[in-house]
Amino acid sequence: MTDPQRRRFLVGLTVGGAATVAGPLALWRWTGGHGHSLGSGPAPKLSELAPDARFVQPLRLPGADGLLAEVDLKQPLRLLAQTLAVGLFPGPATSLWAYTGRIGAREVGNPLLHARRGDTVEVELDNRLAEATTIHWHGLSIDEANDGSGLHPVAPGARRSYRYRVDNRAGLYWYHAHPHGRTGVQLQRGLAGLLLVEDEEERALRQRLGMRWGERDLPLMIADKQVGADNAIVYKDGADDWIGNRVLVNWTPEPYLDVIPAWYRFRLANVANARMLRVAFVQGDQVLPMQLIGTDGGLLAQAWPVDDVFLGPAQRIDVLVDFGALTPGQRVMLRSLDYVAMENEDESGAFLPDPMADHPGATPMGAALDLMELRLIECATERRPPTRLPDLSALSKIDPLPDTADWPVRALRLRMDEAGRWFINDWNFHDSGHEPAFSVRRGSREVWEIRNSMTSMPHPIHLHGFQFRVLSRSISPPDIRGRQVAPGGLTAQDLGWNDTVVVWPGEIVRLAIDFAQPLSGSQRYMLHCHNLEHEDMGMMLTFAVTD
Repeated sequence: MTDPQRRRFLVGLTVGGAATVAGPLALWRWTGGHGHSLGSGPAPKLSELAPDARFVQPLRLPGADGLLAEVDLKQPLRLLAQTLAVGLFPGPATSLWAYTGRIGAREVGNPLLHARRGDTVEVELDNRLAEATTIHWHGLSIDEANDGSGLHPVAPGARRSYRYRVDNRAGLYWYHAHPHGRTGVQLQRGLAGLLLVEDEEERALRQRLGMRWGERDLPLMIADKQVGADNAIVYKDGADDWIGNRVLVNWTPEPYLDVIPAWYRFRLANVANARMLRVAFVQGDQVLPMQLIGTDGGLLAQAWPVDDVFLGPAQRIDVLVDFGALTPGQRVMLRSLDYVAMENEDESGAFLPDPMADHPGATPMGAALDLMELRLIECATERRPPTRLPDLSALSKIDPLPDTADWPVRALRLRMDEAGRWFINDWNFHDSGHEPAFSVRRGSREVWEIRNSMTSMPHPIHLHGFQFRVLSRSISPPDIRGRQVAPGGLTAQDLGWNDTVVVWPGEIVRLAIDFAQPLSGSQRYMLHCHNLEHEDMGMMLTFAVTD
């Protein structure tokens, strides 16, 4: 691969606790290929940028080494959880907690992992941090021992091997730390990465779309961080709804991406601690329509046209966007549009008088927030991409919603007590702990009816070990009712397989869950809010699947 096809810039990498430099992390960025050159000059030097400069760094994309390096899981992988000093912003290096590894001569950090459905994955975690941690394989249907929840923490200096078979449909999954009571701080400091699973349906769609991975088929891993004056990531234990004053997309602060007038495929993942996003692509005062083709658990049965999508913490979407009608020189903003945050917590709760006091410079929840700039450039090749998409009316095979008339219903209520503590029914993890709140018989099927109190806020509820189908939404707020595309109040985002669902204040969401699995004995899993501060405050329960 030649220099015009890729370029890289280097940042120093220092192993936490050691005085030696372990070597540079190479941060790669695709700039084209196959006869056309994208890009508008070399990446800027961080030392030459203003401390608060936005949209001046090129988006970091999957590459050979460094952060977001691509690693195939065909071979066993060893990852170290450790502290790194990484140049993200102008000025001092930022201390990140990261999963790092060495593959031959390559140094990788929080790599983008590749697997295929049916693969057996082997990953060893070597914990070099000063506290316990884990790797939770978010969205995968696996056993308790390999799930990576806080039920099986890896102590400082200890190692743990994860070995499991990938039985999920193709899709964008992710992995992150999940130690009980410390998930929020560990993700805020950096312990998260992407996992891309492939299968035959996905490979067939890629061939039909003709979008090369890493060029016009791109991951966008979005998080916000509270960054101090010395570029340190700031976190306050015990705070509620930790939001940040800087946005990172693929570990790049408020980046830009050069695009040609053509269709693009973006796989978006919200890996923020607490911030809800309402993502849209905006050119001037116009929203560019998207085609929603996938959610947490992979491809939908068909594409759905949408202008914007609510993306709660831990949720993923797969969208197609057309820049074909735009001309070189124009710019598009990936933006979180404003929305009614519905943070309706009871005023008797134990909340700070000023909820933004811990987040100086942060955009409040629900306000518009610019995430990334896309710059239209010339397509420097005579072979321009097709201007039309193939037929997307049959993307994948998804069975109709099951008839659940005879399925037992399990009622779950999301609420807060007078002291400001979050509960699922009467369970708070700090009270109930690892003891299962209830058991489900393996092979059974249940409807879980999740009701959110009106004096509450939107909760992204995540289920470990199993994916689910959304059956219905009721008493939904206007923003959600206006997105209905199917009976039962379902939005386009509800029509596939998911592992995380946002339940808005006052809303009732019904889920269909099949507890079939090729395992035996008791397997414990978690159900929790993926607002990580809520999780750490105990909005989580343990349940068991038994013979």
